[in-house]
Amino acid sequence: MLDELRTANALFEKSAVRLEFFETRGFKTMKDRLLFFVLDLPRFFLRVLNGVDVIHFHVSARGSALRKLMLYRATRMLRRKVIFHWHSNNLADCVEQRNRWVKAALREFIESSSDAIGVSTEMAVDISRFRRGGGVRVIGNCALKAERIASLGPAKAMSARAPEPYVAFSGRFVEEKGLSELFAAVAILKKKQRHVHVKLAGTGQTDRWIELAGQFDIEDCITFAGWLRGDELMDFYRNAQAFCLPSYREPFGIATLEAMFCGVAVVGTRKGGFLDLVKEGETGYLVDSRNAAQLADAIEQVCGDRGVAWRMGEAGRRYALERYSVKSVCDEYVLCYRELQS
Repeated sequence: MLDELRTANALFEKSAVRLEFFETRGFKTMKDRLLFFVLDLPRFFLRVLNGVDVIHFHVSARGSALRKLMLYRATRMLRRKVIFHWHSNNLADCVEQRNRWVKAALREFIESSSDAIGVSTEMAVDISRFRRGGGVRVIGNCALKAERIASLGPAKAMSARAPEPYVAFSGRFVEEKGLSELFAAVAILKKKQRHVHVKLAGTGQTDRWIELAGQFDIEDCITFAGWLRGDELMDFYRNAQAFCLPSYREPFGIATLEAMFCGVAVVGTRKGGFLDLVKEGETGYLVDSRNAAQLADAIEQVCGDRGVAWRMGEAGRRYALERYSVKSVCDEYVLCYRELQS
């Protein structure tokens, strides 16, 4: 996300907003932790003293939350405006599973911030539980490379896509992405003589999922495409008949947004970012998580009619351009900064 904002820096400059980016090293090794305290903290403090009006903390779970908390505490005496921006799931777990001192400090960080942002409506609701009436905004992410494809024109014609139709999946090969339910759904459709081929782009325990495909007797319906990036990933989306990501939890869903920008209908779950990204029955379908039968029905509806699949994909492309273009996201940030300064 920060790379996207760096690329869009000119948009902020047009609004007379000067951005400076500050990244800290992780806490994976003792050396990194030492350098964080010896180098990162002092550098950050000096940077803030050099004319910074608003400190926008992009926070995710685990180490990120602790590092941003320390930066927040270090600059609290400078009385700058602070934004708490949450990018992950399970904010309550992130806070409550700490020791009592860290828990209290995190609660103060969230509650005392001048403003707060969640990447989706569901994440904003999680933040609001700690804000005691304080405001929480919803500002989604963007996907500049995919947006450039969307800006070229309508969704790719179905007749120009891959000769052998497939459903695209992009993400980590882990249980929480709903792979078990996806494979079960494909097996359900195969038994109904509805052959659906799924191509999976990403990384993870591939052997485990190959074994599961064998147990479901769907080896002929599954292809692992490996880790794809850049134009290769965009082509992977654009040539698909549909995109399916049946996650158990998804704070926003960059892969989903990329697929929408590429003009592909989406099948997702009624969780997190899907609720903001997907317009039910218009740009795709949402199902209950962990429900293979519902998932199979939704995939069948999209893949059973190429005209419907194209119309949903095109509606998704237009919706993504309207709501999640880099300019739209930057405008929302600028509005937030301006209101904090007024």
